[in-house]
Amino acid sequence: MEWRAEGKHDMKRVLSVLDLVCLGIGMMLGAGVFVTTGFVASTMAGPAVILSYAVAGISALLSSLCYSEFAVRMPLVGGAYTYVNAVFGEYLAWVTVANLILEYILANAAAIRGFAPYFAMLVNQPADKFITPWQGYNLDWWAFGLSLAITILLTLGTKESSRFNIIVTLAHVVLVVFIIIAGLVKSKPSNAQPFFPFEIRGVFNGAALVFFSYIGFDSVACSAEEVRNPKRDLPLGILGALGVVTICYMLMSAVLVMMVPLAALDKGASFAAAFSYVNMDWARYIVALGALMGIITTTLVGMYATSRIVAAVGRQHILPPFLARVHPRWATPYVATISQGIASAVIALFTDFADLAEMVSISTLFAFWMVALALIWHRYCQPGTGAAPPMKHRAMVGAHMGIIVAASLAFTIVYQVHQQAWIGLVVCAAVAIAATISLHLTCKQYNVPTLYGVPLFPYVPALSVAVNAFLLGQLQKPAYERFGIWTGFITLFYIFYSMPATSYREDRSALPGKAVVDSQQQLAEQESVVPPSKRQLTEQDSTQPQALP
Repeated sequence: MEWRAEGKHDMKRVLSVLDLVCLGIGMMLGAGVFVTTGFVASTMAGPAVILSYAVAGISALLSSLCYSEFAVRMPLVGGAYTYVNAVFGEYLAWVTVANLILEYILANAAAIRGFAPYFAMLVNQPADKFITPWQGYNLDWWAFGLSLAITILLTLGTKESSRFNIIVTLAHVVLVVFIIIAGLVKSKPSNAQPFFPFEIRGVFNGAALVFFSYIGFDSVACSAEEVRNPKRDLPLGILGALGVVTICYMLMSAVLVMMVPLAALDKGASFAAAFSYVNMDWARYIVALGALMGIITTTLVGMYATSRIVAAVGRQHILPPFLARVHPRWATPYVATISQGIASAVIALFTDFADLAEMVSISTLFAFWMVALALIWHRYCQPGTGAAPPMKHRAMVGAHMGIIVAASLAFTIVYQVHQQAWIGLVVCAAVAIAATISLHLTCKQYNVPTLYGVPLFPYVPALSVAVNAFLLGQLQKPAYERFGIWTGFITLFYIFYSMPATSYREDRSALPGKAVVDSQQQLAEQESVVPPSKRQLTEQDSTQPQALP
């Protein structure tokens, strides 16, 4: 499999741990928490929205551990596409990443669409002041223009974009801390009673929705080819960003439900309304400014991740290969960056935030689910430095994985049909746990990591499979309808474009002399940029796709 970039120019390794942490925080700690918290608290979970964020954070944490191991083993752009492709093959990787690309584009448009209302609040104007009605559409030219401006910034260079993101993210974190401290001063624990007005089901229903606020930690893994030391920095960057964001979310939601009684919560601009409720009108300007910073960083990092995923898929000719071109001067995948930026800008111009937000979570949860399954199969059934596992071993691992998946789906279905069916829930959970223990005790790992591995393997990825399946079960019917339609479309695209394109590429590489010329050119490029001290391969490197120098 060819993992090298299309063309002769490489991306620059310029990102540090601080860059990665700020990228992750910038993507996650954005518009989501300001928009979803009040809605979930008032309609689904009540004060227990704090636990909804905790449940969603646990799901993201489990997935981030799986992403971290893959990112160290395969420090290349592409994220979930690269990992699933290496394990399950091209089609499943394409289905996973195509849904993820759509998810990112919609999330970017949804985030930037929230800029105009908050800016109007900041300048004491009506919320619709900067919206232009036209033939049934509410056109948002601010969202359109800002999307294009961020696209230009990302095209001009990764380090320049990272510096801008670090400055804005740090200022945003300071403002979030201010909101938490100022809110605690006016908090009354009695306002958070009763804590479970919608019972325990409301916590999990709310978790599926607030998961929108966690979308983006995987964007850190997409920067692998631009990280100075990916084997060390990627796990630290992913886990560091997720830890900071989870703490901020739980504290912000706790402050909100203790400032305002449940009946008085605003479903929209909940934090701004909460400060007005406690006679701190001046603080709503701080909230508006913090929301604006979060919107900008969310969109910037979201577009950054989307362009790297598109470029990785273009390398494999699943999408047109010109999308993988790297600019010779700016060292960025400029075609992919411009293409997805224009798509986000157009969608943001025409589509309201509420319509976009409803379509966001399902594809990300599906991608996390696939990555967890891919990690289990990768460890047990793909050869490392030794012999390949026998077919009987593969069949045994596959049977264990099938039982884990079936038990997780059964648990979700039983919970949805009859929440009080405790016996059924306990049986399903016991079967999943027993299958995981059996997998651990009876199956040999043929591909044990030497640098970084998921702790408590295989229990962490198995739990990730179960939790993501459970959260998928909390989503509403329209999300599955969109998922089905889009998956059908991308399957047809794969059959009629991607398969012929990849076959043509493989046929060209098989021409007499072609492979030798290509390998000599690639070796010459590598030797021209790789110092002699770094040319020696480690034992693991000899069996894994090679990182770019």
